[in-house]
Amino acid sequence: MAACQIPARVSVGMLVATGVMVLYMLRVNLSVAIVAMVRTPTTSTLNNSPEIKRSYCQKLDVVESSSVNISFDGYELLQNNITQVDNPTYEEDALAEQTDQLLLTGPQKGMVLGGFFYGYVITSIPGGRLAELYGTKIVFGGSILLSGILTLFTPVAARFSYVALILIRILIGIAQGVVYPSMHVLVARWIPPLERPRFISITYMGNCLGTIITLPMCGVIIDSLGWEAVFYICGAIAIVWIAFWCLLMFDSPSNHPRISEKEREYILESISDGTTKQKPNQTPWCAFMTSLPLWAINMAHVGGMFCFTLLLTQLPTYMDSVLGFSIRNNGLLSSLPFLAQFLGSTTCGCVGDYLLTRNYITRSTSRRIFATVSLVLPAIILVAVGYVGCNITWAVVLFPVSAGCLGAFGAGHLANHLDLAPNFAGTLLGLSNTIAFSISMLAPIIVGAMTPDQSLQQWQYVFWLNGVICIACLVFFMIFAKFEIQPWNYCMEEKIEKLAKEEEKKSFLGLPFRPNTLGKKRERETEGGVGDAEEHY
Repeated sequence: MAACQIPARVSVGMLVATGVMVLYMLRVNLSVAIVAMVRTPTTSTLNNSPEIKRSYCQKLDVVESSSVNISFDGYELLQNNITQVDNPTYEEDALAEQTDQLLLTGPQKGMVLGGFFYGYVITSIPGGRLAELYGTKIVFGGSILLSGILTLFTPVAARFSYVALILIRILIGIAQGVVYPSMHVLVARWIPPLERPRFISITYMGNCLGTIITLPMCGVIIDSLGWEAVFYICGAIAIVWIAFWCLLMFDSPSNHPRISEKEREYILESISDGTTKQKPNQTPWCAFMTSLPLWAINMAHVGGMFCFTLLLTQLPTYMDSVLGFSIRNNGLLSSLPFLAQFLGSTTCGCVGDYLLTRNYITRSTSRRIFATVSLVLPAIILVAVGYVGCNITWAVVLFPVSAGCLGAFGAGHLANHLDLAPNFAGTLLGLSNTIAFSISMLAPIIVGAMTPDQSLQQWQYVFWLNGVICIACLVFFMIFAKFEIQPWNYCMEEKIEKLAKEEEKKSFLGLPFRPNTLGKKRERETEGGVGDAEEHY
């Protein structure tokens, strides 16, 4: 029986991965639901009946097949097939009421989609510190519980007003901002360094599996039950998952009741370099803010998250408004890039582990290679998507390839926090997340402002902007990144050593002795020293 036992760190990884899947189910359900729940007025409108709503490519087909020789660039109207509406807002409002949809402008829709990220950036840094102090179990589990409850109330908020919908998305973002920093704390306490690229790639990319499941699932639910049902079902799944998390999750190998002694000793010995048993009670903020290696990670994270957010929030809209897929097919096809991202991330993580454990490449070379793959290739491929036009086959192929390359960041810059400071891994990722999402949360608003008519040319500008951001961030990372433990990782230990020396000095001078903060281990190590001095007094 013992020989067949699943290693505890593997079971922890499976539990975390499913948690991330649920996390993203709660996060991305709106990206599909908004296609059905919102109608956006445009500067030109087809005949006012929902059954002839057409995408950019469908409009282009109408123009090319018409006998009237009028060019179409997204703004001009076809005389025989398209009629101009004198008051588009009034007409769209009436149509929205007929089809049970909310009427939002492009910027308003962008604010709703971006609302999650407004809240997300608030709690990333506190999330890392909370996990370092109280453990991943409480922080991660509490986030999913609160997010699930808020998701259940999303339809009510949407019916009340779009401001209320934005507010509830902000609250969900606040709840979820703590998750990834808390996971970095778990990695530092559970996973040996050589196994971290694979663990991060598989568990952190549970977001891709969550997206893969959620997007087509939401399409089917909307088609069968309506858009409100999406939020009720996703919220209920989150509540059920919490029960398993509370029963099976433990914050470290030391307090896991079912781990083998051999595995416990292996993990604790492997993570001993760069980590301490004492929870860090102070944070070297000045060192963080002046560390160029950390800023290199931050910039790479900005590029990766901007590209990921663009795909996550805008891909269903592109599929609907430009390529013209139905809501059912939209969800299925929009999930393909995230399946590719999961496979790409898992492959890169395993390849990175293989090359590192056999000393074929150094850690710095591995991080640089995968960072380049995750930023340069997606940027180039998404630009290409804008130029394949209405060739649906090429678009459906290129989106997954781009996302698959993006998945390499798990073995690239995302693992670099643990290289620099294992003691503060959660706080560092929280800081990087705050900076990255402060910028990437603007993606939905930027896209909404740049694509008022959802024309292909407008989307080309969006993809070019994404490419410039990704490549600029990679250049900064390649110049300033480092891959060794930084001195400020040990600032807590240095302070404890200083306090210990002061206590020894007080004891020698005859002052009252107070037990030092290093605990029983230091008392054993100083046997015959400070301990004897106390007995003599």
